[in-house]
Amino acid sequence: MAQVTSVQPRRGGRPVGCLGALALICLVCVLLAAGVVVWFFQSVRDNQRDQDRAARGAVVAAAERLRTRLENADADGTLTDREITQALGQVRARSVDRGGDRAVLVVQIAASSWAQCYSYTALPTGAVTARPLKECGG
Repeated sequence: MAQVTSVQPRRGGRPVGCLGALALICLVCVLLAAGVVVWFFQSVRDNQRDQDRAARGAVVAAAERLRTRLENADADGTLTDREITQALGQVRARSVDRGGDRAVLVVQIAASSWAQCYSYTALPTGAVTARPLKECGG
């Protein structure tokens, strides 16, 4: 009669070593894939933050250029509707309020993904101040 012997994996033997190496390779692949996913989403977030920062900077620069144009138009101390229209160019004033010796304009300035409303106050001295607003209003 033939003797039956069972085959069991041995410690340090080939069957256990192959499975361990395969498990280690799978673990490394999963960790690499997770690292790539984390890097990708971090890169997208950083890119969006950089674009937002650039858009905000462009809005601030455009607001200052507009303030300078309005100030040049108000050099005589009187800012007329025609001077306002010329200074604004393509930008549309949301509101113009004339009160006694001053004119207050509210303008929305946009660049890419960012928009901000500014209030410009033209004084009879020829000076124009600009102030960013938290909300644009109606």
